[in-house]
Amino acid sequence: MVKQIPNDEVILLGLVDVISDYSSSFSSGIANLEEQISRLKLAKTQINNEQEASLIEIKEIKKPELGKSWTGNRATDFNESRSGAYKVMLTIVQDEYDDYQAKIEEKINSLERQKAILEAAVAAAREASNLLSKGEEFLEQVESKVSDLKKWVF
Repeated sequence: MVKQIPNDEVILLGLVDVISDYSSSFSSGIANLEEQISRLKLAKTQINNEQEASLIEIKEIKKPELGKSWTGNRATDFNESRSGAYKVMLTIVQDEYDDYQAKIEEKINSLERQKAILEAAVAAAREASNLLSKGEEFLEQVESKVSDLKKWVF
């Protein structure tokens, strides 16, 4: 004879699987976001290091100092070209590198907000799981929590 499992137990077992799946999905999402954040932080550090090195290197554009023997149109043209190159490089190194770093920081902040949302969802799943362990009398509350978890997913 096959033993019948009460309907509430079947529901509880199904909810255990649903909560476990959601929790796993949320945790996987968190790990993915942490990886992206880590890579972006590394990129930002590398850009900052490149910026610092470039600021030192572009000073070399103005060397050697033109002496008194450098006169005339060729000297003036050369000096203007060199000054123009210096200004362009300085703009790139200061402004564009700063823009890149700001965009990376914005993306990091966005990903950290997404991660916080998923962490809240994991906490909600954990709370639902704790309610499940208390038994059938908490079934209605668990179903409500699972309904809330569906909102996190969809």
